[in-house]
Amino acid sequence: MKTIKQRISYAVMGLMAMGFTACTQNEDMAPTLKGQEINATFSVGGMQTRVNTLGHGDNWENEDLISVLQIFGDETTKTGEYKYVEENGLYRWEPTKKLRWENVGKRDLIAWYPYDMPNPFIYNLHIDQSDETKLKAADLINGYWYDVPKDYVDIPMKHRMSMVTIVYHVGTADYPNMDMSEPQVYSKHNSVRFGRDQIHGQFEMSTPTGNPDWVEACKHDGDMFSAIVIPGSYKTGEIFVKFKIGDKNFHAKMKSDTDFEEGKRYTYKLDVGKDKVELTRISVDDLKGWDSNNEEELK
Repeated sequence: MKTIKQRISYAVMGLMAMGFTACTQNEDMAPTLKGQEINATFSVGGMQTRVNTLGHGDNWENEDLISVLQIFGDETTKTGEYKYVEENGLYRWEPTKKLRWENVGKRDLIAWYPYDMPNPFIYNLHIDQSDETKLKAADLINGYWYDVPKDYVDIPMKHRMSMVTIVYHVGTADYPNMDMSEPQVYSKHNSVRFGRDQIHGQFEMSTPTGNPDWVEACKHDGDMFSAIVIPGSYKTGEIFVKFKIGDKNFHAKMKSDTDFEEGKRYTYKLDVGKDKVELTRISVDDLKGWDSNNEEELK
């Protein structure tokens, strides 16, 4: 006849065995996301909502497209596409080319706009930015995510180039009924590469090495023109802007050494008179998508 102590011991052992069996079954039946569609959203400047390049730079526009590259394990890659859709005040990211989780374990997701850029690791500057559509196409925005598969991921995106906006004034006494034409902005580079930093979860831009080039700027809002350039350093006295008034050619030089940083928007005032072409950097609005650089006013 079993003692009470023996009965308790057997009962405990039975419960432990049941628990072990249950755990084993749960592990065997643990859900996996392999093969499931990647549910992703993309935010710029903390906003879940393309980015109107000439505006605050933090709102996606209806039907903007983003490409997403998944890299896993043996460097095998797959690419998907997502479209921003806004209806009745609500928005969603709709996959137009589905991307699914491949295998298990950590992997890279790289997202970029414009979506039709063939290689997210190499950016070639669009030299023709003469209208708003072409300017927008030059506005590289990318993001990086490195982790195990999840039910939902938000990939933080950011502007990677520098935006230059020129507010100009042409003296009416010197040039009556005449306006500026063919504005160009100097970019110190025309290409740059990016690389993955899995440790810090960053998609890093390397030091640009491409050749310098002139960018055809976009005129807008009556007395302004803008262009996107690859970040670089400019020296005092370096020609930065070229334009025409009638048949006459003009240029404006940097008044001080200036380092253009990625994701920042720089606004200048350009005054043109008979014997005067003066370029001065001024303060800008606090832009969420584009980081303004208005801590100091350049002389």
